[in-house]
Amino acid sequence: MHSQNIESASGQQLDLLLVDVPRFQTYYPALNIYLSCNRMAIGLLGLADLAHRKGFVTRILHGGVEHAINKNFSFSQYLKKHKPKYIGFSQHFHQNLVDTLQWASEAKEVLPDSFIFLGGFTSTFFVSEIMDSAPFVDAVCKGDAEIPLVEMLTSNVQQNQEKLREIPNLVWRNNGEIVENEQSYIVDEKIINELNFTNFNMFEHAEVYIDIPKAPMRTNIPGGFDRKLNLLLGRDKNKVYWGLPVGRGCVYNCSYCGGGGKAQLLINKRKGVVFRTHENVINSIKDLINFGFKGSYVSFDPTPPLSEEYYSRLFQMMREQGLQFNILFSAWRLPTNKFIEEFAKTAGPQSAILISPEMGSEEKRKLTRPNSYSNAELFETLEYADQLGVRTNIYFSFGAMEKSIADIEETIELQKEIKKRITNASIEAFLIETEPGSSWHMNPEKYDINLHRQSFDEFLFDHCSAQYSSMTNLGYTTEMFGDKDMDVEEFNKKMLKIRCRKFCNMRLKCILMRGIWAVGRAVGLVPTPKKLTINGLK
Repeated sequence: MHSQNIESASGQQLDLLLVDVPRFQTYYPALNIYLSCNRMAIGLLGLADLAHRKGFVTRILHGGVEHAINKNFSFSQYLKKHKPKYIGFSQHFHQNLVDTLQWASEAKEVLPDSFIFLGGFTSTFFVSEIMDSAPFVDAVCKGDAEIPLVEMLTSNVQQNQEKLREIPNLVWRNNGEIVENEQSYIVDEKIINELNFTNFNMFEHAEVYIDIPKAPMRTNIPGGFDRKLNLLLGRDKNKVYWGLPVGRGCVYNCSYCGGGGKAQLLINKRKGVVFRTHENVINSIKDLINFGFKGSYVSFDPTPPLSEEYYSRLFQMMREQGLQFNILFSAWRLPTNKFIEEFAKTAGPQSAILISPEMGSEEKRKLTRPNSYSNAELFETLEYADQLGVRTNIYFSFGAMEKSIADIEETIELQKEIKKRITNASIEAFLIETEPGSSWHMNPEKYDINLHRQSFDEFLFDHCSAQYSSMTNLGYTTEMFGDKDMDVEEFNKKMLKIRCRKFCNMRLKCILMRGIWAVGRAVGLVPTPKKLTINGLK
């Protein structure tokens, strides 16, 4: 591998433990209870490798991996064994907020002298609320974390807490007072190109991560059988790595996205984007191939011509070096013919370009995404990709922008036309939930939305629900059913019914699975969802 080998952390005291916690209880009728948020933020490996190269004994622990190996995995026992001085939790996604805070609380209870900190989009956005309500969290690192992490590790905070005042981006506790340092560090191209995002030797049981399902089901059957069942039903047979590290940032402001340009500025103080060099990305691809991955999801597509020139060169280098690699490329705009041509010559047989028109209405699409396009332009792109044999995955979302069933029907008609005219296209549709920092979260009046989930407490309340999933707890109501102020749970149920009846191709399988899960719960083979709580939260 391109990355540096290190010995296992077995029995070894750690300077730094970085932890990624999935959401262990997500409920959806056809799946019963399953794990979600089971893919870690791609920056975590870069942080771990940086700390390791600075001389600190460092490991990454992934809760989903440990659960796959042993359903009775004890985080407390792991902490007692390795006694990390610093324990950092990735709080990038909001969906795993409850589980991450619960593990952080457990860490402080087991190792009260360890320094517990959070980082990521969600913890940055809600930093004040987290510091006020979670006394077991010693600090939150806002925005980019590379330099703050290194300075934190070298500060020896256990001996001299006042050194924390010098660390950029840090919000921390000083004798009961919450101190907010200036958020002055933003990653630049020099720093991002010094990072290694594919050193899997930093990762406990990394060999398991390559195979675990994206959404493994929870059962009460013995662990070995449970793992085999999940691998049989949900294993990623294409072995796709979720997040080739190409760069950071965004230049667009799609209404529903918590990672768009305005959110990046608000959360990370980032203006524009930074790219990694082609050579570094090629090295990452080689590492992924050597580790066993057959492809990667790519979601970094800034405005042309910068993006197009970058990927044209990257694809050329992949061909020159004979790298056989599948690419799932999420196009933030309609890809040009030149891009499709380069993609067709390079990407492996399981590759696809992912395009998200969101809805059938061109007018509503303009309100949803600034880099909008007409249906005629969409078909021109899809037909050209079809001619070259390039697969396209077309994603539609619905929920907040539609004001009537007629808007939904317009999307359905567009889907029918795509199926009729495009051979190599697959289509999916999802309900869309409220994301912190998104345009409609920050300015719901502009989109005529009634938000029911805007504050930290409201997000926490939703995520503590026994029956939470991203398709059943949307966090808003609209005029879809004639009353923007209708009960949010009723709105959720009606929207889910629309998805099931108009956008799902597996209704009979869904009905069958609901029955199987009901029997399983009755005889104790699968768990029953329960309300979640966080110990130590004010």
